[in-house]
Amino acid sequence: MVQAEVVEAQEFPHLSQAHQVRAVPKTIINGVSEVLGAVNERALLQKVLSVVGQEDLLEEKGKPSGGDADSGPTSIFGR
Repeated sequence: MVQAEVVEAQEFPHLSQAHQVRAVPKTIINGVSEVLGAVNERALLQKVLSVVGQEDLLEEKGKPSGGDADSGPTSIFGR
């Protein structure tokens, strides 16, 4: 199961400070990894699967993973 919460950074400054939010969108995954900026669904899913150790679920047999379609120009992945 996937559960998501959306928080308005300006309305909850204590959370913004705790998670060091300097720009939005900022996606925090299990408190251990983050995605900064707007990314497409595949890139976000790939990051979530990576955090939970299931990145092989996204790979298609016979096709290389990665490429320009996996992330948008505003995406920055971090840990």
